[in-house]
Amino acid sequence: MGNVLRCAKMKVKATGTTADVDFTTKRNVHSTQRSHINAIVLDSSWEQTAAFYLEQPTDHVSCYARNDRPYLLIPYEYEGVQHHYEPDYLVRLRNRKTLILETKGEEDDRDRAKYQAARRWVTAVNNWRRLGAWDFVVCRDPAIIPRQIAQISAR
Repeated sequence: MGNVLRCAKMKVKATGTTADVDFTTKRNVHSTQRSHINAIVLDSSWEQTAAFYLEQPTDHVSCYARNDRPYLLIPYEYEGVQHHYEPDYLVRLRNRKTLILETKGEEDDRDRAKYQAARRWVTAVNNWRRLGAWDFVVCRDPAIIPRQIAQISAR
């Protein structure tokens, strides 16, 4: 039998919501307290460490969601072929900014193409102004996530 992930208190799917989260998975999940989704799928120890820090009480994080189904796909090109980048987490900060959080150890040229596309996407969305303020960060050491979030919150 699988784990059921559900989004609490949301009925209508609108742009920028996770209102349609309702699925069963056989993958390992971790229950949440600081997310409006009852559990998140953890594919790696890095993502698990990130979830640990996102679950801690803080003055900066309002809520978060794992980009598992995925909710956000960012188009990018690599070696002449179109792809879609699926960031790890979407974090709503208390200053109302939405943070795209990626956890990554070693990176290669393809990763750099993804991150460049994410930065362009954030710039475009911020210029459009209809989805609020956004930011993007790649965390290469999950232990510094609280510090990175605090820095972004101060911007």
